[in-house]
Amino acid sequence: MKYTNIGLVLLLSSALIYGSALISASIYSLSLGGVDGQGWNSNYGIFGTAMIKVGTFPLIISVLLVIAGIRFIWMADRKSE
Repeated sequence: MKYTNIGLVLLLSSALIYGSALISASIYSLSLGGVDGQGWNSNYGIFGTAMIKVGTFPLIISVLLVIAGIRFIWMADRKSE
C-alpha cells in the first residue's frame, strides 16, 4: 500500500509539472506570434519554440517522475502477489 501511494503521488506530481509547462508555453507562444512579437523558429513552429524557450527541464523532470511512479506501482503489484 505504501508503494502504491508513493507511485500515485509521483504520477500526480508529474501531471502537474507537465501541465504547468504546457500552460506556460501556450501563454508565451502568444507573445511570439504577434506583430510586435519576438519571433519564432520556423523549424519548430510557434508552440515548439515556446516549449524550448520555457525549458525542457520541467518536461524531463516530468518524464522521470512518471517512470519512477510506474516503477513504484509495479513494485507494489509484485509485492501483493
